[in-house]
Amino acid sequence: MADKDERVETETTEPIADEHGDVRRRFVQLWNERTGGDASALAADWQPVATLLEDHASAAAEVADPALLMESGSETPTSHPGAQ
Repeated sequence: MADKDERVETETTEPIADEHGDVRRRFVQLWNERTGGDASALAADWQPVATLLEDHASAAAEVADPALLMESGSETPTSHPGAQ
């Protein structure tokens, strides 16, 4: 049985790793479609990627960044550059 620290790490890192994999797959799809000539289709395919990246940046600013600050002992608040 995993101890508490391993469970927390898994609960945190698995969704992040899954999301990163999804972004990579979507970028590969976009790369493969870039020469198709259909700009509206490419723009439509880009929108879910843009939304996913915005959501990821917001979540990092709200959850991960404060946790990292506490872990590092820093008292200086920072924000994620993508979370504006």
